[in-house]
Amino acid sequence: MKELPTETSDVNSSHEFDSHNEAMIRAALEKGRLLCISGQYAEIPAHLSQLGRLNLTPEQAILFEVLQLYPGASASYSHESQRLQRANNLLDLAQVLDSNLARAWIWELLQLLQNSLLLHHAALHSNAMAVDLFEQCNRKRDAFNIKVSRCLIMISCEMYREVIEMSEQLLSEREHLDPIALCNILRSAASANYFLGTEVDNAESTSYLHQALGLHEEVLRIAKNFQISKFELISHTNIAIINASLGRAEQTTYHLLKVEGMQVDAQNINPNWIYWIRFCDALLLCQSKEHEQGWVKLQQLESELRGLDLNAATVHDSVLRKIISFGSRWGYLDIALDASLRLADLNSKRRRQLSKTLSATVEDLMALPKLLHKNQQLSQHEHQLEASLARQNVELNTMLERLQAEANIRKKTEYALYQAHAKLEQQIQTRTQELEAAMNLVMRQEKQLALGRLVVGIAHEMNTPLGNAMMAASTMEDHCQQLISDLHGTTLKRSQLRVSLQALSQGNQLLNSALQTASSLVQRFRALAIEQHSETIQQFELSSLCHRFLEDWRRKCQDRGVTMEVKPMAEVHMHSYPNALCQVLDHILENALQHGLSQQAQGIISICIETVGPDVHLQIHDNGCGIDEAHLKRLFEPFFSRQLGNGGMGLGLSIVHSLVNDLLRGQIAISNHAKGGTQVALSLPRICPVKLDKTEN
Repeated sequence: MKELPTETSDVNSSHEFDSHNEAMIRAALEKGRLLCISGQYAEIPAHLSQLGRLNLTPEQAILFEVLQLYPGASASYSHESQRLQRANNLLDLAQVLDSNLARAWIWELLQLLQNSLLLHHAALHSNAMAVDLFEQCNRKRDAFNIKVSRCLIMISCEMYREVIEMSEQLLSEREHLDPIALCNILRSAASANYFLGTEVDNAESTSYLHQALGLHEEVLRIAKNFQISKFELISHTNIAIINASLGRAEQTTYHLLKVEGMQVDAQNINPNWIYWIRFCDALLLCQSKEHEQGWVKLQQLESELRGLDLNAATVHDSVLRKIISFGSRWGYLDIALDASLRLADLNSKRRRQLSKTLSATVEDLMALPKLLHKNQQLSQHEHQLEASLARQNVELNTMLERLQAEANIRKKTEYALYQAHAKLEQQIQTRTQELEAAMNLVMRQEKQLALGRLVVGIAHEMNTPLGNAMMAASTMEDHCQQLISDLHGTTLKRSQLRVSLQALSQGNQLLNSALQTASSLVQRFRALAIEQHSETIQQFELSSLCHRFLEDWRRKCQDRGVTMEVKPMAEVHMHSYPNALCQVLDHILENALQHGLSQQAQGIISICIETVGPDVHLQIHDNGCGIDEAHLKRLFEPFFSRQLGNGGMGLGLSIVHSLVNDLLRGQIAISNHAKGGTQVALSLPRICPVKLDKTEN
């Protein structure tokens, strides 16, 4: 927000006001440039809209149009080639104005557009021009960042050894690098080492891959420290790929799970990223017991990559090299030979593209004399423009004097608005604090109410067994006193002793029963709390687990006259908590038998398991009496039961809900089936996220 002048400031000072506007506009243009070069495309249109409403100088107008030419900034240009043509036109205008800053911005834009059009050598030339002009403008940090982007262009040109050499030079001056620039240099050096490692198949290859791995791990540390999610995602992916190439299955799986747990912003990620992930999965399978499945996936991936342009050439090249290596090793010589031919064809396309870029560069060099002549003409035109601008300056000064009075009135109005705005913000802040205090009070009251309900429920459930225990203890005490009295009076008969002992035995049985009930309640209360660290995550096959578990329940159902129908299921491999899953199914089936089918003459329980994407869906349906609609929303509340006091404690479904949501990281829903009865729907991830310790950052 623009800082407004105070009431006591010199509102008549036009020089100070103009200089303030100049600084504000330049700062806004610089912010727009940072948004463009960092790829924050979502914020660019709104920022440009604000800039478009300002009065810009000719130089500022060129800078403003440069920002509009960045991909994602404006819909006026449908393709990079149109942007490239307009950028060259702006370069001529900047030459007329003799603005080194404008030319530096344009050359910086040209390198981006030329690289996206695969004009790599032209992009390197533009990069060198931008570096030189930024240095002339005494903007050393900008010049250094442009040098960093040169490494990324050289990677596209497959100048891998040159990239490593240049990266070492840049890293020797780390004090000039911000975290993003440092990550880009390390990534470039890592990519160069990786591709050099894939080009050879010997001990030197392993050395290159280890160097690439170390560089990517350093990028990951920097990305975590500075919370750069884009580089963190890319680093995990690259580390997984390299570990897969080195045959490290455990490390590969760890980093792939990290990737799966991260949010992906498609705008800021290379579109070929997903193909690298699939390549890593296939490579990992090829080096495991399931290598035949990995071999099929590797070929499928290569088939898809054939239809893409040269922007996907790097991943396509890596896939083809692995097909050649594994095909030769496993005896698929025809497939390996075919892959070799496609690799040669891909390299041929690259050479043709390189020839195209070199031809464009030669044409630019041949056009240089024409450009020099044109520059002379522009110089002459410049003198004419200076004279015209002088005349216009006189007219503008006259107009400025007329506008000054209006400017003074506007400043006073702005100051009044500023004061009103400040007062309004203070009122909003005060009201916000009051609302937050009220909300905190309501939350505390709700927590106290929930705790009260829990305490009442526990007290209600514990009261009966404790009352029985106290009654049994009192009765046993009375009989003991009577027995002692009879012994002292020497009037005790055998029949009396037998009666007293029977009464004591019955009291003891009642006491034991009450204590067992109380112990069972305590165990159920402990289960409600769910000690999630009591079980470790495991790999298991779901169909086999369900077959063993449901076989026992099939016999229980037959004993109660209930038929269990289990639809056939395919093999589903899961990475989760098998014991917790069995506990969930146990509670659901017991609930169906006890509540839904207790009055059903021919009860049926139907179980269906299927996979949907990365999840497993389980549906358990009975043909029982169903559930009252008023009770559906309360089923997962602790101590809610339709049979409370008749053996039901109302804890089973509460335990199920906690296990599914907190441990298995899934979802559960209970509803009345359209054909009658009750349906329980479970949705569980096949790969359960590992629950981190609360002490971790």
